[in-house]
Amino acid sequence: MTLLDFLIAKYPTAKRQTLRRMLDDGRVRVNGIRPRSMKLEVKDSDDVRVNERATPASSRTAPPRPLPFTIIHEDEDILVIDKPAGLLTSTVPNESRPTVLAAVMEYFSSDPNIRFGLIHRLDRDASGLLVFSKNAAAYEALKRQFFEHTVERVYHAVIDGALKPPAGRIESDLVERTNGTVFSSTRKSGGEHAITDYKTVRRAGTLSLVRVTLHTGRKHQIRVHLSERGRPIINDPIYSDRPRTGQMMLAATELAFDHPQTAKRVKFELPLPREMATIMRD
Repeated sequence: MTLLDFLIAKYPTAKRQTLRRMLDDGRVRVNGIRPRSMKLEVKDSDDVRVNERATPASSRTAPPRPLPFTIIHEDEDILVIDKPAGLLTSTVPNESRPTVLAAVMEYFSSDPNIRFGLIHRLDRDASGLLVFSKNAAAYEALKRQFFEHTVERVYHAVIDGALKPPAGRIESDLVERTNGTVFSSTRKSGGEHAITDYKTVRRAGTLSLVRVTLHTGRKHQIRVHLSERGRPIINDPIYSDRPRTGQMMLAATELAFDHPQTAKRVKFELPLPREMATIMRD
């Protein structure tokens, strides 16, 4: 997370101009050093301190705000949430919109012993399951599982038309353009290898509900793989040229991993979002 993320969560009612003035006035220290930029990456182990003299609109006096997500599970080591479509996971350059990261930081702000960590991300326009760690040991254990691709990540997507064959594997090397979009490269080097398994679950008129399993977690992986098969996800704002009529029909519905404390396999599941279930009934 960035230093700006940290300060927004700590002082959610303060204006960004006020937070930047705190930095300019030298009232912020990271590991005892005065940072020069709000873009500084703050790690879970960093010691961030703020001299709160004359800090306006402190979060301690502000009434609690409703969470922008649903908590699915929480214990001493992990927090699992359902992220709504349209909400950023974390801050990106030139963005001022709310993020899951800032909301989670605010949620944990009353307990100084929690050192939460962002483990993975969902696209802004996708909804579904996200897991956060609540201590350093859990962070390392979960990050290792994602790195080794032992986490089971299942999505459901609605597409226009039918995939042929109705079940199979899509495999390619994905390359990111300078504008942030992604495509499959035909070159043997320069991209990140991506593997996507899919299975058509149900048809409704011209629409198909597809169950997608990620074996790698590359940026926009599912969206690119389905689009390049000629079956972009309904309402995809980037990889579909069809008019957008609502939220993107992509949801992270299943997440399974070894619990960082017990090492036992845990699995979390969500039903289809209402919008996706409705469109597949029509």
